[in-house]
Order: sequence, then structure tokens, then C-alpha cells
Amino acid sequence: MRNKLIKGLIALAVITVTVTVIFTTTTSTTNEPRIEKLNTNELKEWSNRNDTILRNNKPVAIFEHYEYEVNPNHRRPNIHAELCFIQVDNDPDNTFAMIRYIYTLHPSSKIQVEFKDQYDRIDLWKSKMN
Repeated sequence: MRNKLIKGLIALAVITVTVTVIFTTTTSTTNEPRIEKLNTNELKEWSNRNDTILRNNKPVAIFEHYEYEVNPNHRRPNIHAELCFIQVDNDPDNTFAMIRYIYTLHPSSKIQVEFKDQYDRIDLWKSKMN
């Protein structure tokens, strides 16, 4: 009887550990940063003029276009607004901060940031085709 009890407790411990490992690995968050709105001090660094976003009065990105998108495979298909920007400076520290700035102003919109150099490369590639 005692051996059955010990085997049962070991089996229960193994199952508990296995379920815990599976649960924590499937529900754990990735290393992606959490998006939070800028606080009032952080917001002071940012502004926009016409289609340009500025940080400390230096251009960081240009608003490129606005689009609507629907994902019909989502459990509740919704139309989402997406704001698309081209980052014109080469400072990677500005990318995440700029996303937070846009999120502060437009918390319900999707935000897309592309980089200017990718368009420069495309233009170079196109020019070699002619």
C-alpha cells in the first residue's frame, strides 16, 4: 500500500511539473517591449509639423499614408486604422520612442514604421534595371 502511495505521489509531482512547464512556456510573454503612453515629461521632447514628427525639433519621421485593414480570420473581424510612417533619421533609439509618441496620440490605431534607407535601396535597384 505504501509503495502505491509513493508511486502515486511521484506521478502526481511529475504531472504537476509538466503541466506547470507547459503552461508557463505557452503563456509567457516574449522579450518584446511593452508599449506605454509617454508621460508628460517624455511628451515634451516630441512634436509634429504638418506631416513630420520631430524630437527636440529634429525630424524623425514623415507620415506616409493612412490605411484601413481587416483580418477576416480573426475571431471577431474588425476594421483597423493603420498609420504608416517613414523614419528619416538613422537613430534606432528614436524608433521605439516614436512609436510610443504616436501611440500616445492615437491609442486605437495600428502603427507601422518603415525606414528611409529601404526606399533608397529600392530606388538604386530600380535605377540599375534601366
